[in-house]
Amino acid sequence: MKITTGHLAEKSGKWYAVINLYDADGKRHEKWRSLGLDAKKGTKTEANHRLNEVLEQYNLGDQYLHEGMSRADKERNRIADMRVEDYLAEWLESYKGNITKSTYTSYKRYMDVHMIPFFKKMKIKVKEITGDEINEYYAYLRAKGLKGTSCQRHHSLLHLAFKSAMKRRIIPTNPVDQADRPKSVQFIGNYYNAEEIKQLIDCTKDDPLHIVIVIAAYYGLRRSEVIGLKWSAVDFVGKTISIKHKVLQDEDGVAGYDVMKTKSSYRTLPLIPVVEQALIAEREHQAEMKKAFGRGYCKKYEDYICVDAVGELIRPNYVSDHFPIVLRKNGLRKIRFHDLRHSCASLLLANGVQMKLIQEWLGHSDIGTTSNVYSHVDSESKKLSAEAIAKALSNESTAV
Repeated sequence: MKITTGHLAEKSGKWYAVINLYDADGKRHEKWRSLGLDAKKGTKTEANHRLNEVLEQYNLGDQYLHEGMSRADKERNRIADMRVEDYLAEWLESYKGNITKSTYTSYKRYMDVHMIPFFKKMKIKVKEITGDEINEYYAYLRAKGLKGTSCQRHHSLLHLAFKSAMKRRIIPTNPVDQADRPKSVQFIGNYYNAEEIKQLIDCTKDDPLHIVIVIAAYYGLRRSEVIGLKWSAVDFVGKTISIKHKVLQDEDGVAGYDVMKTKSSYRTLPLIPVVEQALIAEREHQAEMKKAFGRGYCKKYEDYICVDAVGELIRPNYVSDHFPIVLRKNGLRKIRFHDLRHSCASLLLANGVQMKLIQEWLGHSDIGTTSNVYSHVDSESKKLSAEAIAKALSNESTAV
């Protein structure tokens, strides 16, 4: 590092320290700094003393480096020196435009309820955090009763936040990579067999959720995908149905999005004849309701398939709340609405459909997700394996 030099200068009746600074290319520029002293007779000795103090500060390093930094370098240093809880809050606000409102609400809840209170007590800076502190956070979550899957969501959010810091060269590595990813117990979803699905569909013919249940059962769509289906997504001529829009609900109401969960969530599937007939019947029913209610019929959601008798969009939360009532009323086994998705996958597996095709049908981005969630119901492949080993050993025994 160059030794910082300077000299005294008088301007407007005041003493100034004129500091020689150098940029990254070695080009010198002068920085004038007031010494807070009037340029009167007998004050030059004191001015020189103050100049030497200023030069000493620069030559100690911190001030010199700060003055010679670019704007980007100063910003990186500012963030590196931030407390972790402050960085997380600031990062989330800057990242807000990249995610849906519901995702932002979930992330903010994770931070406000757990992350910020935990790291605030640690009093640790962004540049100081390591995998050890991250592991302490996971232990704290488990002590609070959070299950492995929930802890993994926190892991993913922290990884995303510190990945941004690493990408901006604020920190050299991602501390979350140094931590132990929380483990979760394999999820085994509850599901209906074919007879139970048929019974459910038959007994809900006069229920507001009938078309919702039919679509969910046959296509295994997520709740947001079912409610987001529009008539324009159904090609009755080409016999296809496209999943490309979703509806989410939060404290402010419902909102539709053309941005799906992942790229694989966008998919076009064959229009199953049973579903086609149900859709035609639903369209005719909506036309009757529109005629019956006249001006009282809601026109706002005319392009949506899943609406109630007066044309209002069926709310996602209503689906979750009303579904168990339907089951109790008809004496059906208790499952969640989302378990219709698992039921669809289990029926496909039981009928010999390959896991890769089920992945595409459900819109999973990674086949690992499909196999991890549904491998326990892959009864057909297990039967084939059992038959194969029995046959092989039987042949061996005969040979002996």
